Amino acid sequence: MKLENNGMKEYSFPQRLYRFLGGAALGLFVVIIPIFYGSSIDWNLLQVSIASLLVISCGLLSSIWGEKFIDAVTRVLDSCGF
Repeated sequence: MKLENNGMKEYSFPQRLYRFLGGAALGLFVVIIPIFYGSSIDWNLLQVSIASLLVISCGLLSSIWGEKFIDAVTRVLDSCGF
């Protein structure tokens, strides 16, 4: 059985790591936005867990989908006025 190429390129480990770090930084930016608009910094364990999950998932999705994911997130942020 022959595997078909579905258009996804194979990237090396350092490239995937850089994409993960970029996506995690973007996720961290999304988490920090409410702090700039006056939200309190006194977070409980649930809020810290959700924020960590958001940062890690942004990193993972960025390492998988790359520029497509980052472009989608930046378009959403742009449409919100950030």
